[in-house]
Amino acid sequence: MATIAYNTRPRPAGIYINGKKRSGFTRFIMRLFPWKGDSVFEIVRKTIFLIALIALIYFGGGELFIFGNDLYQQYKIDQKLSGFWNPNISEEMREQANQGRQLPMLDEYIEHWSFNNDLIGHILIPDMTSTLPYTDHNRHIMNYLVYQTTDNEYYLNHNFDGSRSAGGSIFADRRHNFADDGILPGNTVLYGHNIYTGNMFAKVADYYKAYYYGNGTSYYQRHPIVHFNTLYERHDWKIFAVVLFNTDERYGEVYNYHTVHEFRDADHFHTYILDIMDRSVLFTDVNLQYGDHILTLSTCFWPQTEAERAVVFARRVRDGESLFVDVEKAEINKKFLPYELQARAYGSNWTGRVWDYETYLLSYEEE
Repeated sequence: MATIAYNTRPRPAGIYINGKKRSGFTRFIMRLFPWKGDSVFEIVRKTIFLIALIALIYFGGGELFIFGNDLYQQYKIDQKLSGFWNPNISEEMREQANQGRQLPMLDEYIEHWSFNNDLIGHILIPDMTSTLPYTDHNRHIMNYLVYQTTDNEYYLNHNFDGSRSAGGSIFADRRHNFADDGILPGNTVLYGHNIYTGNMFAKVADYYKAYYYGNGTSYYQRHPIVHFNTLYERHDWKIFAVVLFNTDERYGEVYNYHTVHEFRDADHFHTYILDIMDRSVLFTDVNLQYGDHILTLSTCFWPQTEAERAVVFARRVRDGESLFVDVEKAEINKKFLPYELQARAYGSNWTGRVWDYETYLLSYEEE
């Protein structure tokens, strides 16, 4: 009769004591630290691992902590802000907020403006992955209040309640005038961080990423509309361009898209729009004309240099105009004008202006 050979392999040194298996915690510690009975190879391996672990904690632990803390802080901010979207405004609060104003403040912003007078508006980008009306706010990829102060650096690292945060807040350029007369700047520039958690203006960068990673027009086609309201009026905007800009002369041309806030005349407007469209990686079915208000959404973009900015441009929907955009007519511009470092890294097909300005820049023929 054959003898059954049971497992006769030697038990790992130190794992058993007095015939009993050590606790799970003890076994875990024994696998990390050199232990009596370990071979020379095991002692060396564990020592190297511990040195690497200590180095990771020392040099990279700060980044891990910041990442986790930012997630937690963003969660707390979202919880605090959630109460402001369903306000219960008393008549007294309404009268106090509107005292001396030409236009009454929209009710949904009164409570939060009372808490922080830097509030100037609200931005929302709806998610249109299904056949929803453009005005459906229940599904969105971005939903933030917008602030403004005299220092463009402040809201880079401060929340709406004044607490410090690496994620900061969405804010408007300090040079804009958001008066209560309902008149918008010619070009409203909003800034926000491109946060690795997907918060703030990370979704703005995604418009350029769709080109950068070869996804074509798909992202734009799902999100062609922006809702940006002031405290006094609701406004809808149609996206017409997506550009990657350089902000450091070491890497080539610096185009100061963010310093244009008002258009002196039709020629200034046309020059600005043509410059943008020469550099845009996206062409849409949205037309423009002198007198249109422009919305500029700016955020950082990482792959090549810290000086890159992914920027989305939209124009305000005109009075009486439909919100509809024929997104099927959107196309990638493969012959855009790159800046120097971008051209060296990826090549350039630029041969001159290719945007059909005769069709889409309606007021150009008036010159």
